[in-house]
Amino acid sequence: MSKQIKRMVLAGGAALLFFLSVYSAEAATLGSHYPFGGEGVLAASVPPPGFHYRIYNTWYNPTTVKDDSGDKDDIDLDVFSTVHRFIHVTQKKILGADYFYNIIVPLVDKDLTLGTYTDSQSLALGDTCFEFFGLAWHKPRWDAAFALAVIAPTGEYALDKKASPGLGYWSGMLTLGGTVYLDAQRSWSLSALTRTLVHTEQDESDVTPGSEFVVEYGLGKEIPVTDKLLVRPGIAGCAYWQIEDDSDDGPGTVDDERKRAYALGAEINFFWLPPTLFQVNLRALREFGAKNTVQGSQFVLTLTKSW
Repeated sequence: MSKQIKRMVLAGGAALLFFLSVYSAEAATLGSHYPFGGEGVLAASVPPPGFHYRIYNTWYNPTTVKDDSGDKDDIDLDVFSTVHRFIHVTQKKILGADYFYNIIVPLVDKDLTLGTYTDSQSLALGDTCFEFFGLAWHKPRWDAAFALAVIAPTGEYALDKKASPGLGYWSGMLTLGGTVYLDAQRSWSLSALTRTLVHTEQDESDVTPGSEFVVEYGLGKEIPVTDKLLVRPGIAGCAYWQIEDDSDDGPGTVDDERKRAYALGAEINFFWLPPTLFQVNLRALREFGAKNTVQGSQFVLTLTKSW
């Protein structure tokens, strides 16, 4: 395996993650099919042709709910999600890029206390992502990615159950991103990955959630430890904006207060070179600047096996 291919494998299939919403609420305005934080360093670099299996294990603990003025109320929400992603990067070339597709199947466990209200959900299927068309470009000093996905409401949803594992609507997702290597050896990288989501009307509530825009980014340095092990520490961050108001076709009304949130943290990636081709990635993020949504901390452990 060439040095360039090894470094592309080190990206670990980081582009184009989707994992299920870690919280849902009585109105569509407090849920999202893409809560950020799943990707960071080399987020926009897709692995080379082959089959790749990733499992994302996320622990998320929001402690406050912020309103449009930044005022907060307490919330006790403990979420564990395990997300299984099956990726096939083909040998087929389109516009000079590798064609790829993947399916992402989330399972979630929630325990919620909000004032006197309590609800819980043991590990259950969430909403499934079908990323049916993706293109990945690889050049000596940069990578780029483009993808289209559909998110299907396969998870159970009920308006009066705030810990529902599903959100009760369909979403379409457009992904665009790029990685720049800051040195000829491709050891320093700066990456950014964007997602734009549009939604259909939510079951039971008659609310159509407003469109959303997410960017995840990371700065990392790859360090050889042995001839079979590479380590990549880095800084990771992300930002989320609701870019369109919710709309209501039912008898109720929705406000025009849009969600936003930011997060910043650190990560470290361990990559075992062939013949093992296995990765372990650890990431910790703290959210800040939230409006009209929850705010807390998350820890992500990602395991990747490539063939």
